[in-house]
Amino acid sequence: MMPVALAVVAALILLAWRLYACLPKPGKCPPVKGKVKLLAVLGSGGHTTEMFYDLGTLPHWRSRFACTYVVADTDKGSSGKAAAFEKTFGQDARIAVVPRAREVGQSYFTSIFTTLRSSVTGFAVVLSLMPDLIVCNGPGTCVPICAAAYFARFFGLKRIPIIYSESMACVDHLSMSGKILLKLADRFTVQWEPVHKLYPSTRYAGRCASPLPVLSNPPAGSGTALVTVGSTKFDGLIEACDSVQFLAALKKQGITRVVVQRGNGSYPQNIKGCADILDYTPELPSLIRNASLVISHAGAGTVLDCLLHDRRLIVVPNEALMSNHQVQLAVELARYDLVQWCRPADLLSVLESPQPQRRAFPKQPADVFETCVTDLVG
Repeated sequence: MMPVALAVVAALILLAWRLYACLPKPGKCPPVKGKVKLLAVLGSGGHTTEMFYDLGTLPHWRSRFACTYVVADTDKGSSGKAAAFEKTFGQDARIAVVPRAREVGQSYFTSIFTTLRSSVTGFAVVLSLMPDLIVCNGPGTCVPICAAAYFARFFGLKRIPIIYSESMACVDHLSMSGKILLKLADRFTVQWEPVHKLYPSTRYAGRCASPLPVLSNPPAGSGTALVTVGSTKFDGLIEACDSVQFLAALKKQGITRVVVQRGNGSYPQNIKGCADILDYTPELPSLIRNASLVISHAGAGTVLDCLLHDRRLIVVPNEALMSNHQVQLAVELARYDLVQWCRPADLLSVLESPQPQRRAFPKQPADVFETCVTDLVG
């Protein structure tokens, strides 16, 4: 029995050593020679928008990086956004489609089974590509992708570094993906000071610092008011806009056109002859950037687009979502005088009230993401 016991102890010691060797290490990695094989995990809505703002900070994109984008099979818009991003550099987007690990609002228990299903395809993508770097920012699909990277590390196939950029939506907490990957990602960034204080091992990559400058000459826009609920449903916001009083309040502010993007929720009945009603459109970013007023759920992608283009934004949080992160984001943005926010029942009174002074959102991103990439691939 003694040799068997010794063998078990030796195996456990070896296993513990391999697990320790796989964990992130401080310091820089040797630079990658030639083009960097990058694997970027996209998610519907805000995750994808945030990812492309991060990738857009990297210099020499065409000559230095060869990127493959991981997109969930139920994601309507991310493939098109990847194609548009790569088109600006004169090249096609490489897309890898995987089953979605977790839908918005899906319970954590049922997410176990959908994540396992997603893992099979995710492992195949990672192990066939063997990327030099994985970047992700919160969609559930990133967890099996990162697990595959650790599989490659553990068995000595390749040490694939991971950068995790927590979503702008997470103000004073980490997302479920963030909690899982906090100690596993080689670099972990956050966007707000409250969550950075809770997790001091993260790197702060936020843009806001008090006081921000006053927005002295806000753009007038096209005379369009855009109501948007994102890629899911938010019937409370649609119902708050579905009245002649709502249209009258907009008209007093010089609005000549109303566009309502309703997602997969209810259809407005009282304003359907006076507004353009859309389920979803890939032209939504263009509508946002030209609107005189945006009334939106607190989705990080929509918020970021509005702030970077100085759009007037009224945020109406969708409190039906898990963790209620939309209220937290709305409150934090309002603290910097960047947006107005209210609940659906108060929308009309906000529209009828005098507009408060707005401040300018910093256009220049922090260099933290670029520094993380340089640390890991040169």
